[in-house]
Amino acid sequence: MNPPEQRARLRDPLRPAGAARESILDGLNEAQRRAVTHPGGPLLVLAGAGSGMTRVITHRIAHVIRAEGVSPSRIVAVTFTNKAAAEMRERVLSLMGFDGVLGWIGTFHALCLRILRRDGARIGLAPGFNVYDTDDQLALVKRLLREEPRDALTGSPRAYLSRISRAKNGLESPADLEQRAYAPEIQFLARLYGRYQESLRRANAVDFDDLLVRALELFTEHPDVAEGYASRCEHLLVDEYQDTNRPQYLLVRRLASHHGNVC
Repeated sequence: MNPPEQRARLRDPLRPAGAARESILDGLNEAQRRAVTHPGGPLLVLAGAGSGMTRVITHRIAHVIRAEGVSPSRIVAVTFTNKAAAEMRERVLSLMGFDGVLGWIGTFHALCLRILRRDGARIGLAPGFNVYDTDDQLALVKRLLREEPRDALTGSPRAYLSRISRAKNGLESPADLEQRAYAPEIQFLARLYGRYQESLRRANAVDFDDLLVRALELFTEHPDVAEGYASRCEHLLVDEYQDTNRPQYLLVRRLASHHGNVC
């Protein structure tokens, strides 16, 4: 390829080149090909460990761009670790044969952080909000526990933080937890959880779990924002879907609600 032709390909990555479609399907078995070329709508791929699930997702991304003409900016692919996301991105770019601009390939949490950085002000998050890591969270819980009566403590700071995280992943607010507080230790946990959230609010901060919960809050309280993201998400692909928790499942439903192309 001479330089002018190469520049044209980089400017227009959707233009198929000869046998591009076949090259994307090369090396796939029949079941993988069916998944990669699925025409649209919901698609659930059941695959054991090491059977090529990530391969199917990366080849499907390349296929809908090359063969179906979908803009890379309208494709969202999510997985569970930064390492897996980086590998997925590299494999897609290798298949495409150009250093182009993809839509979104990353983790659920990174996707929600991006959404909140853009639109979090709609739910009271000031620009430049902080994201607390585990050390920050533990330091906050320890400080809050020092202000509680010693005889009320029944667990370690890490244990309390784990129970707060479990409540968030179940989409339980401090008020929800208090309503089912059938024992003094649950009542204490609900109070601690409430103080923890108030401290985050005063610090203009969120923790890791809040990235998902606050993104859902944004979509619920502002349907126009949710519709805006869903309309731009023409294809949504989820790796390791069996590991999704309830907030992640609801985010998948929201983002796939407009086009319905979810793999």
